[in-house]
Amino acid sequence: DVKGGDVHRLLGRHCALAQDWAGAFEQYMKAGDRAKATFNFNEASKMYEEAIDFQAKMTEQPPLRSRMIPTINLGTCLRELARYKEAEAVLTRCLNEAQSEFSDITLDEHLYVRALTALAALYQAQSKYEAARKLYEKAVPIARNIQESKSSLWLAGNIAGYAETLRKSGDLPQAESHHREALEIRTRAVQEKSCTELELAVSYTQLGCTLAGMRQYEDAYEQHHRALALRYRYLDFSHGLVSESLNYCAESLCALGRGGEGIPLALHAVE
Repeated sequence: DVKGGDVHRLLGRHCALAQDWAGAFEQYMKAGDRAKATFNFNEASKMYEEAIDFQAKMTEQPPLRSRMIPTINLGTCLRELARYKEAEAVLTRCLNEAQSEFSDITLDEHLYVRALTALAALYQAQSKYEAARKLYEKAVPIARNIQESKSSLWLAGNIAGYAETLRKSGDLPQAESHHREALEIRTRAVQEKSCTELELAVSYTQLGCTLAGMRQYEDAYEQHHRALALRYRYLDFSHGLVSESLNYCAESLCALGRGGEGIPLALHAVE
């Protein structure tokens, strides 16, 4: 009884034995995507590496888009596994290849933004905020330009990623502005029923952290409380995101001198 990613891995192995490299590539990509979706980044990285190896064996070189997607996915998984040097080598090579092969006429802007922001997120994870900021400042204007929908979660995610880099580098007013923009986009997406309200909790939390950094603790508490209400509504009380919101609410209350209210929340967060 083989299920999920195991099915794709098994099919991929059979394709490889038959020297059907394109089929093997497709199946290992599916196995990697499934593992990545369940946050099994170790397994996903192995599947993407296999996919890239099989792709290299194809008689005809696949188009750049087909080569970049598994590479970006691999780099993202390596970042999640804190294998930063490997991730940087993979993502830098990918971005350099994209910049050298794309002309102004043939530029796949969506994919270019993905490559830029994947490397930017890696730099942010390593506290290389200036390098991350430069990449986001290239990516976000392109993302704004090519995204026609005013409720695009993809655009909101890119803007929020930039805002988090701004926050962590100390540019809090700019971070607040961008987080509010991302929140507006996610709010429209919820109103259009293209996502769940849990998407809003992401923006509420990020905005709350930014406001706390600006010592606007009352507003920070309000944002964290909104995130907590949504997460408590849709997730189990023991879920990690509920605990995160409980902890942020407790921190805000303590900063407001309301520690008596905050301590019980903090205790629930660690239970």
